[in-house]
Amino acid sequence: MSINKVFVYGTLMTGMKNHYLVEPYIKSVKPARVAGVLYDLPYGYPAMTAGNTLVFGELMELANITEALIVLDRLEDYHGPDEAGNLYDRVVREVVVSGEEKVLAYMYLWAKPAELEKVGVIVPGGDWKVIMRGK
Repeated sequence: MSINKVFVYGTLMTGMKNHYLVEPYIKSVKPARVAGVLYDLPYGYPAMTAGNTLVFGELMELANITEALIVLDRLEDYHGPDEAGNLYDRVVREVVVSGEEKVLAYMYLWAKPAELEKVGVIVPGGDWKVIMRGK
């Protein structure tokens, strides 16, 4: 089974500063949520780790997923599985869309979660767009 969907929760979402990078590949966008913990970072972008709270974002179905992942990997500073230099790790997780429909999608999790508590602030409610509207 090939996956052609990506869950985004930060600067790649519609209306955010890096959306233009993924826009040429988008076939559809739906509101979605995943289990995790979302952090606001002082660098102008968020990070997510595994966890039990909800993180809200967008599920993007992409055309030419191989090419799109090259662009996204570059943005997310992902160099491959278990690479020490990764800023984010690309993983496959279950995403909930349209009520309770569950699909598998790629997403990027922060590669060094222990650092997040030092530099990040947990986003109450798990929605980074809400935080950005307040800044």
